[in-house]
Amino acid sequence: MLYRLHNNILIVGLLSILLLGALVLSRSLCVMTLGTLLAFTTQLALLIFYSGGNASYSDSSMFGVVLLYSLVIGAAFMMISYYYSGDTFMFSKADAWLYYTSSMKTWDIGLFGNLKRLMKLYEFEDWGAMFLDSILMAIIPSKFFLNAVNMLSGALSAVMLLRIGRHFMPDPYAFMAGLAYGTSSYLIFFHCSFLKESFFVFLVICSVYFFYKAVSDDNRWSYLWSGLFLVLILFFRPAVTALLFVSYLSYFAFTSKQGSAFSFFLYASSVFLFLFTMTTMSKMLHTYTGGDLNAMVDYGTVDGYSSKFSLFVSSFAAPFGPFPSLFPKTAGHPATINFYGAGLTYRMFLIVPLWVGVFYAIKEKNKLMSPLVVFIISGMLGTAFVMASLELRKVMTHIPFTIVLAFYGLYKWDSQEHKTFYMETALYSFAVGVLVLWNVIRG
Repeated sequence: MLYRLHNNILIVGLLSILLLGALVLSRSLCVMTLGTLLAFTTQLALLIFYSGGNASYSDSSMFGVVLLYSLVIGAAFMMISYYYSGDTFMFSKADAWLYYTSSMKTWDIGLFGNLKRLMKLYEFEDWGAMFLDSILMAIIPSKFFLNAVNMLSGALSAVMLLRIGRHFMPDPYAFMAGLAYGTSSYLIFFHCSFLKESFFVFLVICSVYFFYKAVSDDNRWSYLWSGLFLVLILFFRPAVTALLFVSYLSYFAFTSKQGSAFSFFLYASSVFLFLFTMTTMSKMLHTYTGGDLNAMVDYGTVDGYSSKFSLFVSSFAAPFGPFPSLFPKTAGHPATINFYGAGLTYRMFLIVPLWVGVFYAIKEKNKLMSPLVVFIISGMLGTAFVMASLELRKVMTHIPFTIVLAFYGLYKWDSQEHKTFYMETALYSFAVGVLVLWNVIRG
């Protein structure tokens, strides 16, 4: 099934991109369009090859393929960035340049002096990225060194997703999940920038990986490692630590054998922590936008569209998005988001399988999957609540696990042969419909 499915996705995806290219011809003829096509076709070619059933599904194979692919496509991305802007910061200098210049001060005032300076000047959730960057720049003062570290973390993330997936499905499906995430264009974009998302999401995956290792192997030391990564995540985005903790609590609530009172306590604690986290995030956003609801809505506007339109799209995007913007507004002014297009296009074909996976996890009362399901849904609700569903940086934390759930859904419906035709029809119809609708609405 996976082989046929990925062949069809390649054909349907390319036809959709070409159709949209014809509709927006005046602004689509640029180097970035070739980058989108290159990333999409090469990722699908890899997935088709490994779907054939004759390849190795080992950890080492995953690590090597993802690392090599990241290096090649990453180099192509940075050349496109250099072609347009004269540097390789991938058009996103706002935060990237701040991280870079702050970390380079290590060479002027020393590592510890710079860390003290950063703690005085910047917010708590920026400390993680700035500390990491400062340490790396103290070793080799080059942006490309951080890029290489990010690519290594991406390859390791793919391996850990493979191992997580093996708890729920056969090797081919688990391997596809890790490969699909590790070769996604949006992840490689973050590898090539000087932003924190690559390493930050790596820490999230590490925490989940060790949590599963603990509950599956009854290894108490793995709980310690999972908790350590939770603490590290605090310095990147505290809300994610809280949501992960909620998802872990939910697992113990579902599997508790200590009576209904203990289970109720865990459920209540999970709900309270989730609501507290969302309220805190909302207050922070109010602070940044002037303190009223209209400002909060305007803060999440999409490409200058009205607040009501942005509110609707952000709410719709929570369970289905973010959506791929495949072409820049004008050929001469490319936007950062267009580098995300190839990976998000493929992800559109995984949305229906994702919710099939969630359905079967709940229907079969798969307690082992409960942390993933809770983390994904709480993450979607959280980003919708603060109107950040369309901001890829905010949803990157749960995207890897949506891919795992999607391939679990594919695995489950592969055993329902009489339903395959209807499910695949829904898969293609939804993906193409969203691709065309979103890119036409954007104008």
